[in-house]
Amino acid sequence: MHDDNLGAPSPERSNVSQPSRTDDHLLVFARVPKPGANKTRLIPALGAEKATELYRQFVGGTLRQARQWMSGGGGRVTVCYTGGSMSEAQTELGPDLHHTPQIESGLGERLQFATRAAFAAGAARVVVIGTDCPALTAADLQRAFQQLEHHDVVLGPALDGGYYMIGLRADHPNLFDGIDWSTAVVFEQTRQRAQAMNLQIHVLRPLSDVDHPEDLLPLRNQAKEGVSLPFAIQRGRLSVIIPTLNEAANLPTTLQTVGTPDDRLEILVVDAGSSDSTLEVARQYGCRAFVGNRGRANQMNAGAAVATGEFLLFLHADTRLPDNYRPVIEQMLSTQFVGGAFSLAIDSPGFLPRIIEAAVAFRSRFLKRPYGDQALFFRAADFYANGGYKPLALMEDYEFVGRIRKGGRIGIASQPVTTSARRWLKHGFARTTLLNQLCVLGYHLGVSDQRLAKFYYGARKKK
Repeated sequence: MHDDNLGAPSPERSNVSQPSRTDDHLLVFARVPKPGANKTRLIPALGAEKATELYRQFVGGTLRQARQWMSGGGGRVTVCYTGGSMSEAQTELGPDLHHTPQIESGLGERLQFATRAAFAAGAARVVVIGTDCPALTAADLQRAFQQLEHHDVVLGPALDGGYYMIGLRADHPNLFDGIDWSTAVVFEQTRQRAQAMNLQIHVLRPLSDVDHPEDLLPLRNQAKEGVSLPFAIQRGRLSVIIPTLNEAANLPTTLQTVGTPDDRLEILVVDAGSSDSTLEVARQYGCRAFVGNRGRANQMNAGAAVATGEFLLFLHADTRLPDNYRPVIEQMLSTQFVGGAFSLAIDSPGFLPRIIEAAVAFRSRFLKRPYGDQALFFRAADFYANGGYKPLALMEDYEFVGRIRKGGRIGIASQPVTTSARRWLKHGFARTTLLNQLCVLGYHLGVSDQRLAKFYYGARKKK
C-alpha cells in the first residue's frame, strides 16, 4: 500500500444512498484523476497525461471489482478520495458509491483512522484496498471477508514487499505503528507486528501492484487484466534500451553507432541517478531518457515496459554496435530464433583479449549462453511472455537467456559488438574472467544473487 492511493476518511459522506446488506465494509482509497497528481513515479517515463490515463483505468477497474463484489452479496463500499472535491470524486469515481474525503496525515495514521471510523459505523469486518493492483478481483475481496470469519487479520502481499490489501475484524490501531511505509519490508513488518499482538493472520495470494515503470511489464502480456496501455507495439520498430549510471563519457560513442531515432528506431535510456550529464547527453541525441530504480534488471525492465518496438535490443552504455545491425536483428528474429546476441570484440590489443573473445565465442555458439555485453535482442512479445528480467542483483542476463531458450534457439550474429575493456584493464584480464566464471558456478550451485553480487563487487574493490 502506498501514499499515492491511500488515505483515511473523515466523517463527511455523500448523500448517495446505497443498500448495506451486511456488516462488511470495503474501503477503497483513491485519488481523483488529474494530470500530474496520479502515479507520479510513472510520470518521468510516461508523461503526466499518460500516467493519469493509466491511473484512471486502474481506479476504474478496481471499482468495477468492488461493485461486482457488492452485487454478489457483499456489503458496503466506501471510496475514500483525495485530490478533488466531492462533486469531482462522484463524477470521476461514480455517484453510486459512498464517498468520503481523506484527511492529511501519514499513511499509518490514515489506516488507523479509516478502520476505526468503519468499526464505529457498525462494521464487523473491514477490508482496505488501494487502486494500483490491476490483478485484484471480486473473488479476492470475497475471500478476504470469508477469512475474516476465522482470522483477526488478512493480508494481501504485493510482490514489491508491501501489501495491496489489509482486512480486520476489530479495531487494532497499534497494528500500524512503527512500520517503514513505502519500503520493501512493509508486509513483513506488519505480519510480525500482528504476531506480536497474538493476532491470527491469513495471507492471500501475492499480486503485483504498479508504482514504477518496471511494474507495467506484466501488463504488456496480460490483456485479461482489462487495462489498455497508453502505448502499443509498432510493427517493424526497434527499441534500443540502455541502462546507465554516470556514462556521460561513453554514451556519445555508443549512441552514434545506434543511429538517429526515427519511426523505426526508438532509444530509451534508463538512468539509475547519475551525478554527471548522462541524461542531458541522451536527450541531446533524441533518446527517451528518464531516471528509474537502480539495478540493471530494473532499468532494463523499465525501458522494456514502456517501449513500443516490435523488437527489443538491450545495450550496455560502453558497447558499440556494428554497421547495419538492424537488418541482422530483424532477419534473425523473423526466422527460427527466439532471441540473439552479437559476437564480442574487446576494445584492447594483445593476446589475452583475443583468448577471452574466443572463449566467449565458444560459450555463445555451443553453450548458447551469451552475456549482456553482447547486446541481447528479442521479439518484444517473447520478452513480455517470459516475464522480462528477474530483479536480480547479478546474473539477470544469464538467467533470462537460460529461461527464454527453453522456447527455441538463441542465435549469435557473426558481426561483433565492440565493448570497452575498462573492466578488464582496471581489475586485470585474468582476475575479471575468473570472477565471472566463479559467479556462473555460484549461480548454478544455487548461491543467492545478493551473495553473488556482494562477492563480485567486493572482490573487485580489493584490487
